[in-house]
Amino acid sequence: MTVPAPHFLLFSEASDASEDRADAGRWRFVVEALDGSTALEAADDETEVSTERLELLAIVRGLEALDQPSRVTLVTRNRNISRGLRYGLEQWR
Repeated sequence: MTVPAPHFLLFSEASDASEDRADAGRWRFVVEALDGSTALEAADDETEVSTERLELLAIVRGLEALDQPSRVTLVTRNRNISRGLRYGLEQWR
């Protein structure tokens, strides 16, 4: 008997250190179960790093936070990251 892998939403965000904002140079992720039962959040500051790198760091940290094989739906506002994962992943592999 096989148990289906749990499904999570991974929300990621980052703000470039060059931006004039209070949260500049910060990455953050939230991992949430589809049923809303589980939520995990983490954030940290990185100086002199691009927004794309911060966003990727948030995604990697979010995936590392999962303790078992899971289905993950990524939610990001970063168009470059979204397009890169959607259209460039096969070439990268």
